[in-house]
Amino acid sequence: MPFTKTELGITAFQERSPLMNARQRAVFVLINGVRDTSTILRLTSGLSVGVEDLAHLYHQGLIGRATVPPSGAAVMDSQFQSAFAHVPQPTQKLSEAERYQLAKSLATQISGSLGLLGLPLNLAVDSAPDCEGLRALLPRLRKAAGPERCQELERVLTP
Repeated sequence: MPFTKTELGITAFQERSPLMNARQRAVFVLINGVRDTSTILRLTSGLSVGVEDLAHLYHQGLIGRATVPPSGAAVMDSQFQSAFAHVPQPTQKLSEAERYQLAKSLATQISGSLGLLGLPLNLAVDSAPDCEGLRALLPRLRKAAGPERCQELERVLTP
């Protein structure tokens, strides 16, 4: 089954989001709306990429199904279907600890990209004890890095 990249996926890729690990980034590069699942897995076989990596990208909303599959596209096999069944849906809520972990990683990435000017923010992010502390830093992060760079962080911090 062919996949396409979503806007969220392109942004996450460009900003090196923690939503994608190195294997998933390699898979993401190969997705073009034409290559089917078996081709992508064959091309990434040396990287130990599995169907669960594709399923993760799909359930995070980083890739989507191609609207018009190319002629002769292979039908999704049972191994691939079973991989999708076991991956948690994005509608499942993160625990507060998971939310904090992801939000702190994103906030550190944003503040770290500001160079020396972001050092005070980076220290503030490191000392934030919980999600509420990170929410309090959002206005400063938005002012320093811009609202578009903080969208993913805001989404993660929203309960």
